This record gives sequence, C-alpha cells and structure tokens, in this order.
Amino acid sequence: MTLQIEAVGITHRGAVRENNEDCIAIGFWVSQESMEKARRFEQPVDQPFACLVADGMGGHNDGEKASLLVARSLARRLSAQGPGHIGPAARAVNAELYAQFKEQPELAGMGSTVVGLVAYQKRLAIFNVGDSRAYRVHAGKLVQLSIDDTATGNWKPGDEGERSTRLMQCFGGRETFTDIEPNQHRESLAAGDVFLMCSDGLYETLPEEQMAALVGTDLVASAEALLKAALAAKCRDNVTIALVRVNQTA
Repeated sequence: MTLQIEAVGITHRGAVRENNEDCIAIGFWVSQESMEKARRFEQPVDQPFACLVADGMGGHNDGEKASLLVARSLARRLSAQGPGHIGPAARAVNAELYAQFKEQPELAGMGSTVVGLVAYQKRLAIFNVGDSRAYRVHAGKLVQLSIDDTATGNWKPGDEGERSTRLMQCFGGRETFTDIEPNQHRESLAAGDVFLMCSDGLYETLPEEQMAALVGTDLVASAEALLKAALAAKCRDNVTIALVRVNQTA
C-alpha cells in the first residue's frame, strides 16, 4: 500500500471586491483568476508536494502582485525541497519581496499572508505567516492547526470582542526589511486525513460548523460548495479554498 495526495483548489474575488488579491498554488500550478470550478490534482508522496493559499495586501493592485510573487516562488521552492525547508524557503521569499521594493520603491509596503501544506514520503507539515488558516477536518468538525499572527490570536465568531486584522508578521508589508518565522505544525502522513486551507474571506464569512458540514468525500464538490456558500453570504473579501486528502492506494 502506498500513500497519495489529492488536492483541490479554487479562488474567487468574492461578492464585493472588484479584483482578487488572493492567490492559490498547488505544485507548480498557480491561479489568481476568479474560478467557477475547482481544480483537482493527485500526486504520490515519493515526490515533495506543496499547496499554498496567499492573501495579498496593499493599495491598488499591489496586493495581487505580492500574493502572486510569494505563492509562486514559495510553491516552487517547497515542491522541490520538501517540508524540512519551510523556514529557510519562507525567509528567502520574504527577502525577494523586499528586494523588489528596492527596484520598484512605489511597491514598498505591499505584502501577503500565506498558509500552506507540504508533504514528502511519511512527513507532513502545515505552516502559516499571517492570518490565513489551516484546519484538520475530522468527525464533522474543524480543528485549527495554524496560528493567527494577530493580537487576538485564533479568534472565532462569537468570541468576545472583534477579530484584530493587524498582522504581527507577514511577507513584506513593512517599509523596511523585517524577517519572519513561520508557525509550523508537523506530523506523520496518515491515510484518510483531510485538511482545509483558506483565506480570511472564508472563515470570516461562514461559521466553522457550516464549513465542516460542507466538506464531504468529493473534494471538488466540497470546495465549490464552500465558495457558493460564502458568495451567498455576501462575503466582503476574496475567497480562496484548498482541500487536501491523504489517500491510500494499492
């Protein structure tokens, strides 16, 4: 028996925004265009696998540029290097972003959050910088594995007070170079495990109970159902969703 990764991704500008500052990367596939249908991928775990959701920020289209640069560069590095290189790869991509500020000073201050999953052989790692989230989907519930880099931490609807949107760390986002240290969660790959990664446009719109209920055995239908529910709820931000499952094959 061998293990195989199944991954599904979809991104959309949402119900209000005119452009999409989110970006999704699965392996070497990257998209920022609003999608109506989810894309599905399969890959054996004898090669490094990476799946990322990036949420850009900045004036005009700067957020789009930041999330695209970060998602594309980081996915390429981690798809070649595997989960043992998350920290160095993230810091290198962050430095690339600041180097671009020097070449184009008008872009200074643009930035991006990232949440990702990296797998290789028997190892799996979840990481994030900023407030895009990763959850384990288990027994009809969501368990958050990422750590929100905000003053209010892993805030949920119904918690006392409002969620802070001030990021304690992100890729770029500052006028002068600021290093980062990704939050990381590591475990062994296990058949049947399902993970959901998303930008804040999803989890700020839908309660976790509804999100969990919409994740079924068909990951493509699940991702599309999550997006449809967020759009129906008039999500005020871009929405990006990635679902990953570890499958066992003969």
